[in-house]
Amino acid sequence: MHPLSMVQMAKAIKFLVVCFLLCHVTEAVSQDSLVISDDKLVIHDILISGNKITHESVILRELIFSPGDTVFKMQLIPSLQRSRENLLNLSIFNFVFLNVKHLGDNVIDVTVEVTERWYIWPIPILEYADRNFSTFLENRDWDKINYGAWLKWNNFRGRNELLTAKIRLGYVKEYALAYSKPNLGKNQRHGISAGFNVNQQNEVYISTQNNQPVEYEPLDIPAQVRLNTSFKYTYRRKYYASHFLRLDYYDYQVSDSVAIVNSNYLGGGSTRQNFFLLTYQFNYDVRDSRVYPLEGYNVRFKAEQYGLGLIPDFDSPTFRLTGILMYHQKIVNRLYFYNATKARFSTEKVLPHFLNKGLGYNENLRGYEPYVIDGSDYVISMYNLKVQVVKPNSYTIPFIGMEQFNKIHYAVYVNLFADFGYVNNDFPNPTNTMVNTWQFSAGAGIDMITYYDKVLSIYYAINRYGEHGFFFQLETPFARW
Repeated sequence: MHPLSMVQMAKAIKFLVVCFLLCHVTEAVSQDSLVISDDKLVIHDILISGNKITHESVILRELIFSPGDTVFKMQLIPSLQRSRENLLNLSIFNFVFLNVKHLGDNVIDVTVEVTERWYIWPIPILEYADRNFSTFLENRDWDKINYGAWLKWNNFRGRNELLTAKIRLGYVKEYALAYSKPNLGKNQRHGISAGFNVNQQNEVYISTQNNQPVEYEPLDIPAQVRLNTSFKYTYRRKYYASHFLRLDYYDYQVSDSVAIVNSNYLGGGSTRQNFFLLTYQFNYDVRDSRVYPLEGYNVRFKAEQYGLGLIPDFDSPTFRLTGILMYHQKIVNRLYFYNATKARFSTEKVLPHFLNKGLGYNENLRGYEPYVIDGSDYVISMYNLKVQVVKPNSYTIPFIGMEQFNKIHYAVYVNLFADFGYVNNDFPNPTNTMVNTWQFSAGAGIDMITYYDKVLSIYYAINRYGEHGFFFQLETPFARW
């Protein structure tokens, strides 16, 4: 092309860009000039009911409007819906309803009616201690049962604080105490939390062979004792973006025989490893629900530094970066799509066994429940197409008098899915053939959602090796991500 023609083309493109911008500015100005008082509503007051325990300030914090605000009529319903979702995502209410009272002259009151949950849970612990429910059903190892008591006090003092205490006995012994306060300061933008945890195991996953964890119970029990203390600061300026800064101290101790059987369990043949862990996390969450989202997205970044140059410290300081993207979209009525992708990168590729966990622990490829894939870096991506068979509905149980329990909500979804994952391991055990290779699975299932944030998933999956079967989950999806 002739150089002059290129110059003329560049000028033409600039001219089109300028015209495009001018058109948008003109359109915005013209639309603003057409706005009249009848298109606006003034919020006179916000009236809250049903909050027998919860302070009004906690509820007002989640509303995207305040008394005295002016809103456009076309924005009123989306604002009410978004505020309702914000309140439900606190997980301290079973039901939330927002309505409008017209007072005349384009002035309105907004009413907020909440049904509070039951907040004090002295829960007896009787649970399986395997990596997932499907593995427990397959192995039926009844020695892997935990029992004990767990006190969980949600919405402590009515300020959305959380107080937990736990005594777990059996296969895993655990003693824990934690407290969090999310709404500090005049504008409730700051939060703090602290916790203490002691964990004792007589059996550990000492290595991975043939793509499965190898369990080891030494004679000189306990096999492992782990102590963890933590402090976390949270900053949440408005509604959807949160920043977390957390400092942990870990102290791992294992028996002599664990260090002999696998000298890399804690690294270097040592029987003790203690270190500081500094974590920064950014979370931007605009999903309609954190329990079972149908629309919206969630972006998270986490940076972790193992070892801070202090005494005691980690023998091999390691930096890790983790990114998460969850995207949920309504396609047509009752048909939804989501993708959840997570990736992790570590600067150190030679890690102690207890830090070298990839897939099969907190993150699973469906159809790979019996397996674990160890490595320093990994990526997992899950795709799901789901049909709403039973719309979200509620039912009142007549013979239960307490409103925290007598009204339940439920919904049912049928879904098709495909999962992909890859784990990088620079020095794998030759028997672990699933590392450094793309793994994938597909299948179909059904999700049943009920109150108190529980989802029962039953699905049929087949992996890349042709292995297939039915699997079960009872948890909040992606809660551990």
